[in-house]
Amino acid sequence: MYRILFLSSEHTGSGHKSIIEALSEQLLLLSPDIQFSIIDGFDLGNWFLRSSSRSYDSFAVKFPLFWGFIYQLGNPFKALVNWMVGQNIRKSLLKQIDAFHPDLIVSVHNLFVGSVINVLDRADLDIPVISLIADLDNVTDLWADKRAKYIICPSEEVKQIMLHAGMTNDQLFLTGFPVRRKFCDVHLPKPLHWRENEKNISVLLMSGSQGSAQILKIAQTLLNDEKIRITIIAGHNTSLKKFLEKALSPYVGKRVSIYGFIREVEKRMMEADLLILRASPNVLMEAVNLCRPIIVTGALRGQEAKNPQFVLKHQLGLYCRDISSLPNMISALFANHGEKLMQISKSQYLFRKPESAHAIAQLLIQTAKETHTSQDQPIA
Repeated sequence: MYRILFLSSEHTGSGHKSIIEALSEQLLLLSPDIQFSIIDGFDLGNWFLRSSSRSYDSFAVKFPLFWGFIYQLGNPFKALVNWMVGQNIRKSLLKQIDAFHPDLIVSVHNLFVGSVINVLDRADLDIPVISLIADLDNVTDLWADKRAKYIICPSEEVKQIMLHAGMTNDQLFLTGFPVRRKFCDVHLPKPLHWRENEKNISVLLMSGSQGSAQILKIAQTLLNDEKIRITIIAGHNTSLKKFLEKALSPYVGKRVSIYGFIREVEKRMMEADLLILRASPNVLMEAVNLCRPIIVTGALRGQEAKNPQFVLKHQLGLYCRDISSLPNMISALFANHGEKLMQISKSQYLFRKPESAHAIAQLLIQTAKETHTSQDQPIA
């Protein structure tokens, strides 16, 4: 029986949790008796480390320039960051390892790669560590460590950054971005035409961390077109949901539907002709795997900074820098029987990798198996 310890983050957005969920599904399908434990790496540290993760969302949104600056500091001060985090989490991490006895440690957060390997080396523990990069581009060198068993790259852009950081080809696995099973129909038919029989245009607006003013501005801009029907998903942000329900009350139940946290996001995506969202890698790749055309309206500084250009480069959607230009963008997409809309869907179909989570799970199981087997070998 193999044991895998995941080091994730509970409070720095929902992306890390989505990745763990995608991998957990595949691990249990491939090896039902496998054991895995999921730990919030920040909870292994002191109050400062814990509070930093809990304030991440609001800090990154309210002070984007400062957050982008802090993110970039990870490269020149990589060794110092790893040492400081390692010192902070050492005792708690070793307790978790002693209790669980993992055959493999998988980190889906950049602060818990080199720092964790430092702790293991100091304790003379020979447990392989896999760095699973959770971003599409502009990744920090904190993900890179020559002592890591493997580094899983979700895109060619990330692989090139890791090679530039000194990693070897043998260490890198290019897999695509892992998304949850419900978004990954390997038998999804190739998009052929837009459903022109519909009189209205259905737009799904995903709030992400864009803030109430931005979401309201987008919704009000879209509502100037009588053909547009809007669905808004506010997620766990209950104050945003209440704010939008009040601000858009004349339209709610008629042209606007507002949801809080829902589990059937994929159904809302499939019902929509077009998605408007922040350039969060998880939501982006979920939409791409469903071949739903997207318009990106913003990105967090730091790890998401290059995601809008990533979308444009691979023709996965459009990037709207100015909300006032949204109506013209949408009109262009649906002109000529939705020609541009279908071009995006077809590009997404060619780009998507619905088997990514499955491939990563296979690698994790094989690595854990090799470690478990070697530990069972008698000493000569």
